[in-house]
Amino acid sequence: MLNLLLIASDTSHFTNHNYDDLEKELAKMTNLMVYRKSGHIKQILRKIPVKPDFILIINDVGKTFTPVVTGLSAVSIPVGLMINDAHRFVEQRKRYILSNQIRTFFVICQHNFYNYYPRQKHDQVFFLPQFANTSIFKDYGAEKTIDLLMLGEISLPQIYPLREKILQYYKKDSRFFNRPHPGWRDFTAEQAEKALIGENYARTINQAKLFFACGSVRQVVTFKYFEVPACRTLLMAPDLPELKEIGLIPGKHFVDINEENFPERAEYFLKNTEERKRITEEGYRFVHNHHSTAHRARQLVRQIKSVLYH
Repeated sequence: MLNLLLIASDTSHFTNHNYDDLEKELAKMTNLMVYRKSGHIKQILRKIPVKPDFILIINDVGKTFTPVVTGLSAVSIPVGLMINDAHRFVEQRKRYILSNQIRTFFVICQHNFYNYYPRQKHDQVFFLPQFANTSIFKDYGAEKTIDLLMLGEISLPQIYPLREKILQYYKKDSRFFNRPHPGWRDFTAEQAEKALIGENYARTINQAKLFFACGSVRQVVTFKYFEVPACRTLLMAPDLPELKEIGLIPGKHFVDINEENFPERAEYFLKNTEERKRITEEGYRFVHNHHSTAHRARQLVRQIKSVLYH
């Protein structure tokens, strides 16, 4: 069994639990050792029970670039850095990559990563897209009482121009339901019960016939591309460059929209119930069968093994 050392912050109380969910899956298929703090790698290795075969670092979730592990170039153990938001912490991360001589990366968006880190084109870069925890993002059997739903960040029109257009178009339409993003932060158990995160978020998605989403101006395949279909709700979102590699096909698993055609397409799929249900069902099955947390964890382990045994 792979001895894997994961160095990452605790995200179990964060807005999105995906990386905590990933940890739980990795623990089922590897001998997983988790370390949460910054420090020199040699000191960290003295504190763990077994010498790892591979060191995986996730340090760009949340508002600070942490944990910061130093001295990585001084150990012979292969190291990989997961890149969640390539556009954040750019200069700090460039210095970090250089000083630690990191050559292996796991990225949720390849073109965005290369845009900010062109020097890494000659390194080992693995595509590891987002995913859905299908024990939370699932069909709760809710009655479809919401015709048109959009949840998430709407205060940055320069980053999310499509969301801004949708919001302005439907803001006086009684069929449209919208709530802003709850913020990227830790939640207490009491706050989480009331916030639109986790199961509350999934249950709300499950009540909608159509859900509008996008990948921002950066064209990143976000969580929603997996979470919405996983809740048996029709995803209305732009087709993006990396969706083909993921296998999400417009017209089959979701409906492709843009700033001009979203009203017409929304009306069409509200009226054409059978066609809406057909695409919704295909999207639901596809995410549950290919893009759950367990699927992504297995993909990550395969990628790590390809580094070790190439």
